[in-house]
Amino acid sequence: MSNETQRLIRLVNENLDYEKIRSNSIRLEKRHFNARNVLNNIVEQLSSKAAESKDHFEIQSPDDLPIYADYDRFVQIVFNITNNAIQFTDNGTITLIGERGYQETVIRIADTGIGMTKEQQKNIFERYYKADASRRAHKYGESGLGLAIVHQLVQQHGGTISVTSKPHKGTTFTVIIPDQTDEEKKDAAKQKQAPKTDA
Repeated sequence: MSNETQRLIRLVNENLDYEKIRSNSIRLEKRHFNARNVLNNIVEQLSSKAAESKDHFEIQSPDDLPIYADYDRFVQIVFNITNNAIQFTDNGTITLIGERGYQETVIRIADTGIGMTKEQQKNIFERYYKADASRRAHKYGESGLGLAIVHQLVQQHGGTISVTSKPHKGTTFTVIIPDQTDEEKKDAAKQKQAPKTDA
């Protein structure tokens, strides 16, 4: 009963979070920071859970990986995808890859888990969708909201998320976060042009 209660609490909280994100009720507090530190922290946080599945982590990223994003929401994005990777990987490897693109930061999270069919990949970002229904009772990520939330958060950053996967081979999620959206660039230009007033 205790586990079920905790599951329902998580489901309600995730629903509330999802609705806020979907309705643009949250405000992103974007800033510049080192994304490599986030990758390191998430690996440390999830190391015990990975050990339960006999998985091990690898990080492939420069020590300095600049990103322009909302720190807390970026952590949520990477955490949810990595958590999902552990859920569907046993005795495998989960690799967190970070690199700079052209005016953007690229994060890839690859696993050697059970993978997905093309049909499953089409629906993976849908609310409540579970690629493997047998995992619904699993104590981690059973709500099916994690990737739906991730998808919405990435879009709110003006970024993109994609997935490639093969059954029994593994899955790779690719998140691209731009340094600045076009709207943000326009706002910055307007602020520069605005006349200064004396306090």
